[in-house]
Amino acid sequence: MRTRRTTVATLTATALLGSGLALTASPAYAAPAPSCVKTRVYNTASDYTVQVRNACDRAVRVKIVMRLGRDSKCTTLRKGQYLYHRTTGLQTWKETVTC
Repeated sequence: MRTRRTTVATLTATALLGSGLALTASPAYAAPAPSCVKTRVYNTASDYTVQVRNACDRAVRVKIVMRLGRDSKCTTLRKGQYLYHRTTGLQTWKETVTC
């Protein structure tokens, strides 16, 4: 009986791996941007704009994470530099993270 259970478990695992349903490791969690990185959101009737400003004393790499939409690319901001991410539709700002 033990051999049958092992065979069934092996076949089940093989089927899951073959179908792509097996659990995979999640990507590394991106840390929130430091407090010196300032984010503002502008919501108008025609679009939704996220503005990120680097008020840090050094360059930082940031990414704007959106709900229900495409995130921004990872971008290096020098001290005092701005990043804008403009969208339309249902997308809203979720968080600004380091990358």
